[in-house]
Amino acid sequence: MFRAVPLFVIVCLAVPTFAQSPSSNVGNSSSPLQIVYVIDGSTLTTYTVDGQTFQPTQVGMTTLQESVYPDLITSPNGRILYYTAYQNYSQQGEKLYVYNTNSLGVPNTQPIQTLGAKGIYTPLVDPNDKFLYVVHQGTVGTQYTTYTIVRYVINPATGKISQPVTEATYKLDSAVSGLYCSLFLDGMNTTGTMLYDAIFCSYPYGGAEATYNERSVDPLTGSLGPDQKVYYWNNSSGGGDHVQFVKNLVFDFVVPNDYQQNVNFVDIYRVHPNLSTPLIHCTESMLADCGSDSYGLAHPSAQYVFVVSPITFMTNIDKVELNSKQIVATSSTIPYEVQQFSPDGKIAYAANDVNTALNIQIYGFNVNTAQVTAGGLISVPSDLDSWFPAERR
Repeated sequence: MFRAVPLFVIVCLAVPTFAQSPSSNVGNSSSPLQIVYVIDGSTLTTYTVDGQTFQPTQVGMTTLQESVYPDLITSPNGRILYYTAYQNYSQQGEKLYVYNTNSLGVPNTQPIQTLGAKGIYTPLVDPNDKFLYVVHQGTVGTQYTTYTIVRYVINPATGKISQPVTEATYKLDSAVSGLYCSLFLDGMNTTGTMLYDAIFCSYPYGGAEATYNERSVDPLTGSLGPDQKVYYWNNSSGGGDHVQFVKNLVFDFVVPNDYQQNVNFVDIYRVHPNLSTPLIHCTESMLADCGSDSYGLAHPSAQYVFVVSPITFMTNIDKVELNSKQIVATSSTIPYEVQQFSPDGKIAYAANDVNTALNIQIYGFNVNTAQVTAGGLISVPSDLDSWFPAERR
């Protein structure tokens, strides 16, 4: 399974649907099939990526019924695709589509299920493939907007969803002239017993804050326990934080403001309520990358951080050493900004803007040695197109 990336505006372009090979359940292969989905206009193109050479192959194209502000996730085994999008840029007519896929990960021509889904955000499938969680946004009010977390039951044979239940309700600020807040789902732990959500708020004159909570999950019913605050950051002077939950750790890549150099830092915590003291507090005095990074990502193994230089846009790969409470440099780099990983962490995907187009540069990554192996690339017509790594078993 993989996490969805930030939404981008895309230009609609009608493209005919290509024929698909027979789909659905196939026998387990010895190693997962690595996949990249690219959405360009109304076309979703599927690529497989060779796990040895890291070369991509285009294997199919599917015409989408809607494609504005797309979001896409898969089931844990990668065989069912859950997709949301709007009809237009006024955010009308949003729907949630469920697609079956063939043995190469290509979605079928038609979805197996379509649901009206006004104001739906961050769909999330639990690791045991029993439940789908989504955020529903109510009508935006002049002072407050209601958000709900809704749980659906997943049919294990088909991937279809049913039996929606509202698990939690939030009333968040939405005043045009004041604080504007929204709710997002931020993932689950590996066993599916804990769900993380985030309330993000922006100030009217710049700056923002975010509160991260955890909820226990009943493994039999999927019911959620009450919110417990895990982490909070506030930055009213520009800058901001990029927070990730990985392997029972919280990674916070902090930019205190947009005006000073070498004041950034990376904090790593063990997940538990009301975090205060980090396991690792990496500033420039510990490692130059921590003080000057413009963007950072935690590797899926939680053993490395990938940090981007604001000058060269090169990604430096640094090792997390919990025992010594340090982040230390490795000699490995990637010449472009790494933005995503394959779910197993063996592939890093970097973005290389080429005028108004985009090359998704593919690199193998050895978690034991930090060695990087250059692979191929996927050429995307626009740097505004959305793309999503996945894995099929």
